[in-house]
Amino acid sequence: MLNFIPHHHLIIELTKRDFASRYSGSFAGIIWSFIQPLFLLAVYTTAFGFILKARWGATGSTSEYALILFSGLIIFNLFSECLTKSSSLVLANPNFVKKVVFPLWILPLVSALSAMTHALIAILVWLLGYILLFGLPHLTFLWFPVVLLSFFPVLLGVGWLLSAVGVYVRDIAQAAAMISHTLLFLTPIFYSTAMVPEGLQRVIRINPLTFVVDQFRDVMFFGNAPDYGGLLVYFVCASVFAALCLYVFNRLRPSFADMV
Repeated sequence: MLNFIPHHHLIIELTKRDFASRYSGSFAGIIWSFIQPLFLLAVYTTAFGFILKARWGATGSTSEYALILFSGLIIFNLFSECLTKSSSLVLANPNFVKKVVFPLWILPLVSALSAMTHALIAILVWLLGYILLFGLPHLTFLWFPVVLLSFFPVLLGVGWLLSAVGVYVRDIAQAAAMISHTLLFLTPIFYSTAMVPEGLQRVIRINPLTFVVDQFRDVMFFGNAPDYGGLLVYFVCASVFAALCLYVFNRLRPSFADMV
């Protein structure tokens, strides 16, 4: 059982450092955290909305499609950031590994919190876009933290598992990048789950991102109440997954110093 309370100051400071390090030395600094989601939104909207004429339904507009697409990308980018960074978390911090008293399990937690901070900034950008185009969002928008909370154990589990295995298998980084690209198109981000051929829907629904993306999109854009029971089951399953990954991390932890 993890005890966060004695380490909460360390977690906060490391999260701040991790967040700031991405923009260290850049001219625009933290402004990039706003520019990047806007740039991606513009690229995907141009490609799928204007060039391919994609719509989220028969009567949907390009503006609607852009915001629906953006909401799905927020969840995917959150997961992708944790996935691609996790394999090098331990390897990139050899000084921490060799300090017996340092709680290494904090590193994936810090990475997940930093990624969540970027996701919250992207949500702010999304909200501003929605207000400019459509006015005030639905009240169900207020449920988005619950969706993110149910998803958070998945981020932790991925971080603990890949950061531990990545010490022994250095190819994990390349594999994680391939998985990330594959999941981008196997997750209902550019399309709805209902548009997927019936034979492939089972594959799409097995994807752990599908349920979260659909729930996030429902509360953010469509004004639908979240699936409370489904989110509870998802959170429990995600927490079990995270606990198992932490067990693997702790089992491999004693050999980290020899491998780094």
